[in-house]
Amino acid sequence: MVNRVGLVATILAGMLFGTSVPVIKLGLGFIPPDTFVALRFSFASAIIVFLLRRRGWVQLDLFRSRQIWIIGFINALGYVTQFQGQLVTSSSNAALIISTAALMIPLLSLIYLHEEMGMRKVAGVSSGFIGTALVVTRGQALKLGSSEVLGDLLILGTAVTIALVFVLSKDLVEQKGGRAVTGGIVLVTTLLLLPTVPFDWNQSINPAPAAWFYVLFLAVFATVGAYYFFMKGLESVSPTVSSIILPIEVVVAVVLSVIIFADPFNLYSGTGALLIIAGVVLVSTAS
Repeated sequence: MVNRVGLVATILAGMLFGTSVPVIKLGLGFIPPDTFVALRFSFASAIIVFLLRRRGWVQLDLFRSRQIWIIGFINALGYVTQFQGQLVTSSSNAALIISTAALMIPLLSLIYLHEEMGMRKVAGVSSGFIGTALVVTRGQALKLGSSEVLGDLLILGTAVTIALVFVLSKDLVEQKGGRAVTGGIVLVTTLLLLPTVPFDWNQSINPAPAAWFYVLFLAVFATVGAYYFFMKGLESVSPTVSSIILPIEVVVAVVLSVIIFADPFNLYSGTGALLIIAGVVLVSTAS
């Protein structure tokens, strides 16, 4: 029988993760991308250091590992491409393309960890990537010079980094535990994001209350809160059950994007969205 507390925690994590994409899109109207992502992680790091350090989120010896710095660099790169990509592509596109990280994980695991892929995973990966092609093109010929396509490609790069972080973190999580690795990744990512802030010096910042609300929301709820509930869920439910976080995240993100931004959907992009969600469900529930 599934632990009810663990299941609720997992569902909450998926919902919180799903809010991040539309909130990033809203915040980019006030704060340039590199500054925005650095602020998000700086506040999240402060919460981890001052409030969660004694709960196992910080292990100093972890920072002597070269692996955590490699993972942190990949993670920082992924967030830079996400925030830059969301400047020019729709929020719903970003949410759907980012969700394809779940489809890349089996491929990377096959290459890096030599894990086998069953037919269910193969079907899920195939379905998801066909759906991605439909979402990006909306049934039209690609115009490689268009800003939205370039934004989609940057977001696709983010999906690759998410999958890489997941696969490369597996050994560390087994050795140090999920909370310590999560805290380590957030702290290292913050340090590596700070040097990107000067690239925004020629762009203006609107220090309106709404801008700070978006930064704090992302730091408190969509970063620390989401990871906290995710780890809480892992304490009492199986990895298979916890994998429901993936389809919940993409559904929440797309629904909010359509409501807030009235993102355009036609038959092709709608079909693509369904194929991506189906693919994610197949992959995340495969044994």
